[in-house]
Amino acid sequence: MKIKDLPSFTSLTNIKFKHPDTGETCYWYSQWGYPDGEAGVWYKTDPTSSQVSPIFLHDLKEALEFDLVEDSIK
Repeated sequence: MKIKDLPSFTSLTNIKFKHPDTGETCYWYSQWGYPDGEAGVWYKTDPTSSQVSPIFLHDLKEALEFDLVEDSIK
């Protein structure tokens, strides 16, 4: 299942997904996008941590293809 398969009203905060480059389990924190197309996702590897890391994208729509971790949606 991919992020694009979630119901449209789903909040992505703390949704577990696989990092597109490493396959590591990540927790969605927030996202950004600009009209010129530069975008990204802030994520955590531990939901209780205050440390966030970026995934840089050309277009935020690329994140719709991120794979979800199976137990993301309860």
